[in-house]
Amino acid sequence: MDDDWGIDAEAYIEAIRAGALDPHGLSADELQASLDAYDAELTERLLSMSAEEVERGAQIPPVPPESEAQRRLRLDAEFAARSRALETRAARVAGEQRELMAAHVQRVIDLPGDPGPKMRELASFASAELGLSGVAVERRMTEAWTVVTELPAAHEAAAAGRITTSHLRVIEAETRAARLDPGVDAEQRDRVVVALVEIAASTSPGRLRKRAKFIVNEVLSEPLQVRHDAARDLRRVELFDAGDGISDLVVRGPSLELTAAFDRLTQAARGKPKEDPRSFDQFRADAAQELLLAGVVPEDLHGISAIRATVGILIPATTLLHDDVEQDAAIRALDAPASLDGRVLVDRDTARRIAAQTATWERLFTDPVTGTVVAVDSRRQTGRQKAWLQARDGWCRAIGCANPARTADVDHTVAWADGGQTRLDNLEHLCRHCHLLKHDSRWQVQQLAGGVLEWTSAIGQVLRTNPEPIGPVFTDLPRRSSEPTLTPAQKRKRRSEVADQMRAETARWNDPATRPEPGALPASVPWAEHTAEWTGPPPPF
Repeated sequence: MDDDWGIDAEAYIEAIRAGALDPHGLSADELQASLDAYDAELTERLLSMSAEEVERGAQIPPVPPESEAQRRLRLDAEFAARSRALETRAARVAGEQRELMAAHVQRVIDLPGDPGPKMRELASFASAELGLSGVAVERRMTEAWTVVTELPAAHEAAAAGRITTSHLRVIEAETRAARLDPGVDAEQRDRVVVALVEIAASTSPGRLRKRAKFIVNEVLSEPLQVRHDAARDLRRVELFDAGDGISDLVVRGPSLELTAAFDRLTQAARGKPKEDPRSFDQFRADAAQELLLAGVVPEDLHGISAIRATVGILIPATTLLHDDVEQDAAIRALDAPASLDGRVLVDRDTARRIAAQTATWERLFTDPVTGTVVAVDSRRQTGRQKAWLQARDGWCRAIGCANPARTADVDHTVAWADGGQTRLDNLEHLCRHCHLLKHDSRWQVQQLAGGVLEWTSAIGQVLRTNPEPIGPVFTDLPRRSSEPTLTPAQKRKRRSEVADQMRAETARWNDPATRPEPGALPASVPWAEHTAEWTGPPPPF
């Protein structure tokens, strides 16, 4: 092995163990295993030689030629390992860039006088070298300074390659509300970031985004109900020209109602005749136009008149408790938000309204430590099984997929044709794409205790997907203080104040005279008051 590589294999492995990157993406343990396998294979070939062959100096028997199947596995493994190496290398370079920019931004901040002009000048020096606009470089510098100074744990994890840049972007975006909330102290923000980094190390950015909404909501000082009520007052419909005689109609409104409307259109598209040449999306778009232009038409061209929308909403029992001033503060502290398909937080009033209109209940019991489902109470056996699986899985159980379980297929872990039974411990949700991948590829899946799925690839990768928590999780970590009990008049006043803030931001964006210029800086940076304003939408608190 040393002769082939021209290097000391043991020293090379120690260098990788110390932090160097292997160009083929192999870890120190993987390299050591490869070296051991090479030595064992060479020893086996030497032992196959007779004493006479050794005495006359015969050549060592050659390595048997690899089969086409072995070659395919080797190339597949090389592709995966090389991709990992390049991703890690890119993460380290990106981390160095952030540290470089953040250090020089801080240097400018520490200089006497107005930092705004000095920032623009420094950005212009770099832009001349990079061939970019000064505004673009200044935006990069601002983002780097924000991540390094406000999210050090996330920056360090990304720079070390433990999480990807995509994970870092999710953490930055989802924690922005907590970082801008004056009621959230530094210790709470750091605790949230550390928790998200830990989750990011073992999940995809899409799943991280869903988990982050619940974790961040735990520390925000403004109650979800107030934020929802204020945001709901800003519901609207907008039309945007997309060119070529096509436009985009955008509806902003309560998540529950819009999800139900979207589900109704989706059900219509699923029932389209096979001979209909339109695609799924085309059919759904035409059905929406039919409803908006003519209501429920007699011909019912898209078959949507008889469709009832279906949404899956999880409502913790504490959400249904009355807002009694005398209510024990410990009970209020246990409150957890309702959620729509495990990804959208639902305010208390909407959850109670849905509960009041629901004729059939299915009670879920969750583990107080993990938050995962442990049992379902229902009168109907089939409904019980379906509800239990949807609640346990939450979304597609394939590696990294974040599609909701409500729209996924229920798959037998061990196929029915292979003797697999229709039991809860042999069923899981897979979206159609991942369902086909499971059956049409070399991935092997087995279901372990507790609904854990273990996926094994043809090149030896072993990955597990765990059921996600859907209920409140009780830990020793301090939570935010319980929501204060407000009188109706106080609620209306606070809702009005928050709505006024949102309207002011919306008006500023809609007015060309006050709309921020592209590339402007966020208000949180020290020099923002001396420069253009931030171009992103106002944070949701």
